[in-house]
Amino acid sequence: MAEKKTPSKVRGVYEREPGSGIWWIRFTEAGKIRREKVGRRSDAVALYQKRKAEVRAGIKLPSNLRQRPITIAELGEEAKQWYKDHDKRDLRTFTGRMDLIIKELGNRAADTVKPKEIDDWLSSHPRWSPATKNRYKSVLSKAYQLALRSDKVSRNPVRSVEHRNEGDGRIRYLRPEEEISLKAVIARRCPGHIPALVFALHTGLRKSEQFGLRWTDVDMSRKVIIVPHPKNNRSREITMNETCFTVIQDLYKNRPDDDRIFRSDRYKKRPIIDIKKAFESAVKEAKIEDFTWHSLRHTFITRLVQAGVDLRTVQYLAGHQSLAMTGRYAHFAPALNQAAVRRLDQVVVD
Repeated sequence: MAEKKTPSKVRGVYEREPGSGIWWIRFTEAGKIRREKVGRRSDAVALYQKRKAEVRAGIKLPSNLRQRPITIAELGEEAKQWYKDHDKRDLRTFTGRMDLIIKELGNRAADTVKPKEIDDWLSSHPRWSPATKNRYKSVLSKAYQLALRSDKVSRNPVRSVEHRNEGDGRIRYLRPEEEISLKAVIARRCPGHIPALVFALHTGLRKSEQFGLRWTDVDMSRKVIIVPHPKNNRSREITMNETCFTVIQDLYKNRPDDDRIFRSDRYKKRPIIDIKKAFESAVKEAKIEDFTWHSLRHTFITRLVQAGVDLRTVQYLAGHQSLAMTGRYAHFAPALNQAAVRRLDQVVVD
């Protein structure tokens, strides 16, 4: 096997830390030595040639070519501000995850971090599920993407971190007897949360989608909810059934203003930001095991499939990006699958 050829040295192009993958250039302008951090070797070679040509042409270069490397903390703070400025629906979730990244990796110079270090950091949290690790990976990658746009970093190392296999995941849904118990506990502990619970069971919205809804997202005349996607500019329409519409009508009559739909009945009608603590307490008292607010979404989708709704329609109502994601629920309709294969009994081949 032929040995790997070592790239020939280029004058003025070097790695400050051998093996780091971060390349610099050094050249002279008006008798002064100038240095720039670049990133990849090929980019460094190209920039070095460009700078030499500019010096020969007498073009005056900016005085701040050698800037202090930006840290992951600075990267993260700018990403959080970008999310806030663009009114992203998942701002709170993004901010929470980014705060942890800043706490644990914030002092690192962003351009010096290698993909393996990011992968090792994710692996250092054994209690995180593969899905959770992928979410943190996405948050950090977004910060790098935003920094790349403004030339504050030379590359996005997160792109080379392998996506973890999340598997099919266990689908936990609410059984009828559990729903009765849960509603009874919530009605006693915090009755103002009953509308939010019923709404979740009949729309299947993600928590960030539901508690980010404003009255401007509701078309009362058409009985439709316009759901902005939290991760992009696309939206989908959810047609309300009678149960859901009744909940919305009651909330509309007693609304304090035209902003957020779901409000706390204990804290001066402030918008509900996160119902997790109250919901977990109610679930525990109702003696329902391994159940979270997100499981209400699983319940909505499961019940649609069990009712015989075709998977394409379920995909749209759930807001799944792919049919494969919806297909995880197909086994909840065994009668429909049996009816489908029985049609082959009618095929007669001579």
